[in-house]
Amino acid sequence: MNAVHASVEHVLDAAHAAFADWHRQSVAARAQVLARAARLYEQRADALAEQMALDMGKPIAQGLAEVRSCIAILSYYADNAADLLAPELIAHEDGNQAEVRLQAIGVVLGVMPWNYPHYQLIRCIAPNLLLGNAVAFKHASICGGSAALVEALFNDAGAPRGLVRDTGFTHAEVFAAIAHPLVSGVSFTGGERAGAAIAEAAGAALTKVVLELGGSDPFIVFDASRARELARLAATMRLSNAGQTCVSPKRIIVRRDLLDQFVDDFAAEFFSALPGDPLDGETRLGPLSNETAADELRSAVRAAQQQGAEVRGSFERDDEDPRRFAPVVLLEPLRELPVWHEELFGPVAMIVGADTIDEAIELANDSPYGLGATVFADTAEAAERCATEIVAGMVSINRLKGGSPALPFGGVKRSGFGRELGAQGLREFSNQKVVVIDRG
Repeated sequence: MNAVHASVEHVLDAAHAAFADWHRQSVAARAQVLARAARLYEQRADALAEQMALDMGKPIAQGLAEVRSCIAILSYYADNAADLLAPELIAHEDGNQAEVRLQAIGVVLGVMPWNYPHYQLIRCIAPNLLLGNAVAFKHASICGGSAALVEALFNDAGAPRGLVRDTGFTHAEVFAAIAHPLVSGVSFTGGERAGAAIAEAAGAALTKVVLELGGSDPFIVFDASRARELARLAATMRLSNAGQTCVSPKRIIVRRDLLDQFVDDFAAEFFSALPGDPLDGETRLGPLSNETAADELRSAVRAAQQQGAEVRGSFERDDEDPRRFAPVVLLEPLRELPVWHEELFGPVAMIVGADTIDEAIELANDSPYGLGATVFADTAEAAERCATEIVAGMVSINRLKGGSPALPFGGVKRSGFGRELGAQGLREFSNQKVVVIDRG
């Protein structure tokens, strides 16, 4: 056995041993561990947020907000455990009553990105632990500090050793693990290319996989009464996590008669945020995750400019810290350019005008992605049209996107498949066992 497979075997054996005991514990006992984990997240919030800032540059205030999201997810599954795992009753044709019971399937491998070091993990860990599964996770290499804190926190909450495991797997070990018979499911969040490779490997192993990939979410503004407010809100949302968010409003589509004022209001808010020290509690815009990411984003903006897009803002390299990237706005013409169909992962916003709600919907759907969308419509009819016709996994109408853990999260097209969170997320890595008992 080579070193790669020996490492994988050791980790998965431990995870499966923990699973063997864990899935036999009562639902209430599993929920108690999640509740204790929520309390530990609250108690350790400052240290967790500081480590995120050190790992990937998330400003402290935004790190604390991420911790609060984790607490909400853990609390949701702990508080609603009995209802979420109650058997679904179905009347059977012969007069007996059938049940659909959700049961654990074993070890789930989580392959996680750097942009939300805790939230992404908890989206995978919380429902799977409640169900009775074990979670062995491979975090992004730059998030080793946060990964270790997650494993320690669940151990301290009372999870059996090995149930939540920071594997530290290499690239080769991830693929060896996917092929291993002890891995019953794979949850991946990240880029398209890696997602396709993960899906191919999981398919070859006949292993269930959930993919949450990229997004280029539209933000449609047709409500004149709120346009100035929405310009500032859209700018604030685009700045969050330095724009490194899959559901960030990347393509902003504005009713054409509102466009000029909207751009001015958006720019005033957007350009007021300057890159700063993520450990400073006042910083709104931290650095990008690494120098390469900043250079690639800079190249995409420069190419768009050379191809005819209007660029507002400076995108010159910061020699003091090459990871810093100041806000940039791209204006029309955009739809004909490659940048319209790409995911810009950083503080770059694209703003275009649309004459009608039909044109806005067409623009929204003109993307290889289909993760989320936000719409502020001027009529009830337009709102319903957008809700029905926009191709996305999640659409928010006349409100900002909510982060409720009760709502399933996921997309369509090149944004992936499967769902996390909510009752749907609980089912993804379950055996939905049908039981029919003739009770005479």
